Order: sequence, then structure tokens, then C-alpha cells
Amino acid sequence: MVQNHFYQTTKYKTGIIMSFMTFIFILMIQGTALASKPLAIIDDLQRKVELPRPAVRIVSLSNSHTENLVAIRAVRQLVGVNFSADTKWVLKNIPRLSRLPSVEQISGLKPDIVIMDADWAKMNKDLLKDLDKAKIRYVALNRPKWAVLERYLEKLGTLSGRSKEAAQTLLLSEKSLSKSAIRSAKMRKLKVFVVAGADYSTCAPDSWGARLINATGAEILTDAKGTKVQDFSWYIFYGPQKLANNTKNVDVIITLKNIGRGVPPVSRESIIKDIRFKETPAVKYGRVWEMDESDLMLPSLVRLDSSLLKCWQLIGYETK
Repeated sequence: MVQNHFYQTTKYKTGIIMSFMTFIFILMIQGTALASKPLAIIDDLQRKVELPRPAVRIVSLSNSHTENLVAIRAVRQLVGVNFSADTKWVLKNIPRLSRLPSVEQISGLKPDIVIMDADWAKMNKDLLKDLDKAKIRYVALNRPKWAVLERYLEKLGTLSGRSKEAAQTLLLSEKSLSKSAIRSAKMRKLKVFVVAGADYSTCAPDSWGARLINATGAEILTDAKGTKVQDFSWYIFYGPQKLANNTKNVDVIITLKNIGRGVPPVSRESIIKDIRFKETPAVKYGRVWEMDESDLMLPSLVRLDSSLLKCWQLIGYETK
């Protein structure tokens, strides 16, 4: 009787163990199937880009995408970056490619994916053809705008296998902007004009820089109907005469340096000495400052907090 009970108990336990092991085995098979399922996104050239698995080796030809990959903790996956990648944010030992890299230079890095700006891709179709011939996968993404930041980070996270980190980065960026808005609630709204080069172009209303300045509680002086600069849609044409006509409405002027579109910068001294702006509050009270273009205009989440801090420091608020 005891032996029979022992036999039944053992059989019962064995059955449970076998059922559990079968369940685990099924989960493992399902997990493997999911892991081996190709991932796919639609890039901003409306191409379907598929990868057998998240990219382990990434070449980025865009400073914005590079820094955002760093922000979502994919820095160790970068095997090649744009020639002008900032060493402050991107490790020095990551190879820098030439301004217009050859397919041979790219293929030598054995990338799983090449990431580039969509506008840049449109201007370099020969390279795209060479990449296609070499069977090197590439994806073209627009520089992120605030309105589509979540969707952009989802794509970057999918490609790199860093979806969780991308979601966390989005939350942190929202917190940074929220904290800045709370901090600025009791401040007098100052009007800020950004000089984006010798042609006196300025921030487009939907640009990264405009959002940063607005996040500090200041008011960006721009033109919603302004003509966007070709190939650089984050800027609009404005002109010195139009600025002079609004001279009494400008509390702070930020002039950009190290401009990447081939337009010479305007120095702080030349703005202060320009007779057209002598009645500008910004000039009268010494609120004309220089700022690196990338710190204000580059859509980079890795430098978001430092960019916000610089904006706060340069704008120099007065309490109500």
C-alpha cells in the first residue's frame, strides 16, 4: 500500500516536472522564433529596410543620428562615424569617415547597417547605388523634429536593438523640457533672435533650436511664413534689414559659430558695432552672445541638458 502510494506520488511529480519542462521548451522555441524573425522599418525615403537581427555593427554618416545612438546607449555598436563627429560626445577611437566616403571605405568596416540623413542621401545617389551593388544595407532618416521624436527613436531603437533604452531616453528628454518650463514660469519672457550666419538667416519655427529657446521660457523671434533655406530646412531666410525693423523687440541675440552649411558666421563684436542695431535692447544691455551651432541646432538628445543650460546662461533672465 505504501509502495503504491509512493509510486503514485512519484508518477504525479514526474508528470508535473515533464509538463513544466515541455512548457519551458515551447517558450524557448517561441523565443527563438521571435529572435530570428527579421525586423523591418520604413525609412524616410519610403524604403522598407529589413535586418535579420538588430545591428551589431553600425556606421553613422550623420552627427545627429550618431549622438542619438550614443544617447540610447548604442555607442559600442558604432564602428564608423561622420568625419565631423564631436569627440566630446563620440569616442575618439571610433573611425571617422571622409566627407563623402566611398563604398570601399564603408564596406571595410563590415557594417550591418549604414544610417544617414535622408536629405544627404538624396544628394548622394551614386553612393546609394554603390551600397546596393555591394549589398550593404542602409537606412535614410530625417533629422528628428520634436513633433516626431517618439517615432524617430522607435526606429533607431529597433535598428540597434535598443528599444527599451530609446523609450527611456524619450522620457528623460521630456522630463528635462518639463523641468525647464517649470523653472521659467516666473520669469519675464525675453525675445530672442538667432543669427545663423552672414545671410542673417535664423531658426525655423519648428526647428530644434527654436524649441530649446522656447523651453527656457523665452520667445523666439522668427517668421512662420519665412522661406526655408534649401537643404537646411531648419533655417529660414530673414535678413539684417528685417531684423533692424524689429530692433526694439529683440532682448537677446545669439549668433552662431562653427556653422556647417558653408556660410560665414557673424561675430558678437560686428553686431554690437552695427549702427542698424544700436537701439536694440540686446545691444544696449550687452546681451549679444556667441554659441556653437551644434549646441543649439543639432537634434541631439545626448547634449540636451547641456544645451538647455547654455541657453539659460546666455539668455540671462530678469524676474517679473
